[in-house]
Amino acid sequence: MSQLRALAGQTAIYGLSSILGRIINYFLVGLHTSVFLMDEMGIVSEVYGSVALLLILVTFGMETTFFRFTTKNIGSSAYNTASTVVIITSLLVALIISQNAGAIGSFVIGPIFTDKLIVIIQLVAAIILIDGITALPFAKLRIENRPVYFAAAKIIAILANITLQLLFLIIFPAIYNGEYLTSLKPLIDSIYNPNLGIEYIFIANLLSNLVLIPLLAKEFLQIRLGLKWETLKPMLYYAMPLVITGIAGWFVSDLDKIVVARWTEGGLSNQGVYTQTFKLGALMMLAIQAFRYAAEPFFFSQSADNQAPELFAKTLHYFVIFALLLLLAVSVNIDWIAPLFLRKPEFRTALYLVPIIMYGKLLFGVYINISIWFKLKDKTLFGLLFTVIGAIVAILGNYILLPLIGILGSAISIILSYLAMTIACYLVGKKYFPVPYRFMPMIFYTVFFLAIVVASFYIHFDNTVLDVAFNISIPVVMLGLVYLIERKNILKTIDK
Repeated sequence: MSQLRALAGQTAIYGLSSILGRIINYFLVGLHTSVFLMDEMGIVSEVYGSVALLLILVTFGMETTFFRFTTKNIGSSAYNTASTVVIITSLLVALIISQNAGAIGSFVIGPIFTDKLIVIIQLVAAIILIDGITALPFAKLRIENRPVYFAAAKIIAILANITLQLLFLIIFPAIYNGEYLTSLKPLIDSIYNPNLGIEYIFIANLLSNLVLIPLLAKEFLQIRLGLKWETLKPMLYYAMPLVITGIAGWFVSDLDKIVVARWTEGGLSNQGVYTQTFKLGALMMLAIQAFRYAAEPFFFSQSADNQAPELFAKTLHYFVIFALLLLLAVSVNIDWIAPLFLRKPEFRTALYLVPIIMYGKLLFGVYINISIWFKLKDKTLFGLLFTVIGAIVAILGNYILLPLIGILGSAISIILSYLAMTIACYLVGKKYFPVPYRFMPMIFYTVFFLAIVVASFYIHFDNTVLDVAFNISIPVVMLGLVYLIERKNILKTIDK
């Protein structure tokens, strides 16, 4: 179908920024794991885990709300109202954080908190402010079908971030210590502080975010600040469940980044290993994030079409196939992929978690597909219900499993929570927006691909080159096999 081709095209463009950005950021994983210790990376993951929760609060569900109300032909008013709400909440949250940095840091980081980390909390306040106020301009680019500009802005900010981190963590320290370019030492002495370490991760993040302000200047200038109650009231009613859903969703997706240090004996070091391993497993999020950027506007725009249910079913089918191929490709090659990113051997002690984490994130992608019905039917309270179910499963899973089986418990909890959400969403959604999903082929592909992943852990060759070549060939062969199975359906879709 032409709509599916359009979705695939936009997903590819959005994916360019997500994939390139994640690849570049994976370089930072290698940089960080070569410069910092495990407990230091545990602190970074702890702080950014909290940032994810705060961003849910400041954006206040207004991105999805903006999409929904734009389709009701109140686009300009919806944009102005949503932008005003997010700007206000961003300013308030950033002010509260910056004024209470010490208390917040003690609560988030716990007993290892030091006065030095007050700087990090204040930097986080500024980062949240910029992330918040740029959310709606980016949403506007999406609803206007401008994925190229969206991707370009994201990539520029990402390149700025990695450049700054290279300067602060590698180049400036070398010049400061007189290793090379000694003529620049007086200049570096004035801008580089050798007493700062992980703080420079957050400084680079803030400065790179500031680059987005001029890039989105046109979208900012189109904002007319104001809150008209007749527009604001229905938007708040629609958004409030999304906010609570987002908070519950944080427990599903980010709770493990924090509780590993508290509920296992390894503390922050254990958390540092888990979160860096998690980043390899979260390669699945590349596909999901790219798909999500394109899918939300796509689903809303196609909802009135009589063929929408069949279209949505095909979308999920091909999404699952692609995600499984990605899971297979990463999992069978993890032995040589991991050292490229996790530089110190101590960070590579939990690679067995990668396929488990990736499958959990795959289920999250399935949920994104299936959950569109309650957004289309303006029944976002159901989204809250499903996410609360997932949050309860995640909390209980981590609380019970972490002390018993260590960090494996967090990985398993990801699967259990997303699986519970997906099943509940599908069963309720059949009543309000029935979609003819074909689950049996997807289950077959899942079992088949996961069996290959398990088998690959037991098949090794003494020759390293032969071993790597064999593992690389596995996803290539599977791609060809899938094409042979799906060839008729693919060609039929293209012809339409």
